[in-house]
Formats: sequence, C-alpha cells, structure tokens
Amino acid sequence: MMTELIKKGRRRTLLISISILLISVHTIYIYHKVQPEIDAKKLTQQIIRFILTLGLLYLIYIGKNWAKNIAIVLFTFGIVFSGYNLCTLKMPLIGKILILEMILIYALAVYHFLFSNSFAAFQEYQNNKKSNV
Repeated sequence: MMTELIKKGRRRTLLISISILLISVHTIYIYHKVQPEIDAKKLTQQIIRFILTLGLLYLIYIGKNWAKNIAIVLFTFGIVFSGYNLCTLKMPLIGKILILEMILIYALAVYHFLFSNSFAAFQEYQNNKKSNV
C-alpha cells in the first residue's frame, strides 16, 4: 500500500524527471534555433542522448539504485560544467538563463535523489513491489 510519503516521492520523482526531459528538449531546440542549418549529426547525437536520459530516468523510477547513482554523478558534472560555462563564456542572456535552468533542475534532482525521505520511501516501495511479485 502506498503511504502519503511514498506518493509524495513518486510525484516529485515524476516532476523532476519531466523537468529534466523538458530542459533537454529546450536545449536541443535552442541549439538548432541559432544555427543557420540543422546539423544532422549533432541532432542525431542529441536525440540519442535524450533517449539515454529517458531510459536512465525510467530505471530510477522503477527503483534501480545503480541508475540513481549514475544520474547523481552525471547531474553533478552537469552542474559543475554549467557553472563554469556560466562564468567563462560570453553569451546572450537567453543562453545564461538556459544554463541557470539546467543548474537549478540538476541541483534539485541531485538533492531529491540523495536527501529526500519521500524518494527513499518511493524507491524502497518500488523495490519491495518487485520482490513481492
């Protein structure tokens, strides 16, 4: 049975996952919007990255601890490199806003996966659900 804490963890996990996917789509869109032509190789690379991100988030949702750990490492790298780019690159305001969005969303994800009691309860529920089947 799902307690309120588990439901809260499920809901927040879904919201964070959706936010990560939206920022990925937004990044792909902004990158190609400012280019004179669509670079098919770069677009293919970005679509593959998006699919891998989707798969990783799904594995986190179903309770895979190793997927959570990989995501924490990748999102932390994303925060560090985005912060570095924010400070060193000369870019228009829209680019800086996108980087700030990425930092915020990735930081929320890292916090949620590492410190959230509701996520821990939801992950435990997902793992127990599989072992009871």
